Amino acid sequence: MILGAGYDTRAHRLTLPSSLTVWEVDQPEVQAIKRAKLPKAQATSATSAQIHYVSIDFNHQCLSEHLLAAGFDTRKSTLFTLEGVSQYITKETFASTMEEIAALTQKTTATFIFSYVDALLKTDPVRCFGKGYPKAKRRADMVMGLAAKVGEPWISLYTEEALVELLAEHGFSVQENKTLEDLNAVYFSPVGRTLTENQIFKLEHFVAATSKKA
Repeated sequence: MILGAGYDTRAHRLTLPSSLTVWEVDQPEVQAIKRAKLPKAQATSATSAQIHYVSIDFNHQCLSEHLLAAGFDTRKSTLFTLEGVSQYITKETFASTMEEIAALTQKTTATFIFSYVDALLKTDPVRCFGKGYPKAKRRADMVMGLAAKVGEPWISLYTEEALVELLAEHGFSVQENKTLEDLNAVYFSPVGRTLTENQIFKLEHFVAATSKKA
């Protein structure tokens, strides 16, 4: 389940097992543009038959209602992703989405992978960048300013403590919470592209959580 899928084409690009069903959830206008621009080979491939598009506006519509109407099977274990989205929606909407995920998977197990922007970006921006990062506060202001300028302001930033508590309320426990600093040694160093401290953004966190019954 790719929530806020945007223009990501991983469902088409990856070699997926034929038994796997992929759900892409996003605004109808985004999905229409994406599907119109898919190369013909991807749009007509065998994999495309596994992909179900569900149109929804997270801020105004009910996720579970639309998924159930589209045939979502609540008996099957599901991996949910919500990447690069939480900062653009209200905290109430994020909490509501989490509540709906918990309700949809109460008969089975679930994994929830999402990203969030650290609240320190506003209160202590220097801590959101590597040691020695030049003009950290100015960069933080620029990042948020540019997002607002294109009509997509970052309206929701989170602390780790608040998210752990929110997840627990809905039956999920955090397994991993990583930043680019953590991932540097895993993905960049092995290919000779290690980022130095003064190049690292730590403002975005990547979280993997599982339902407690998993």
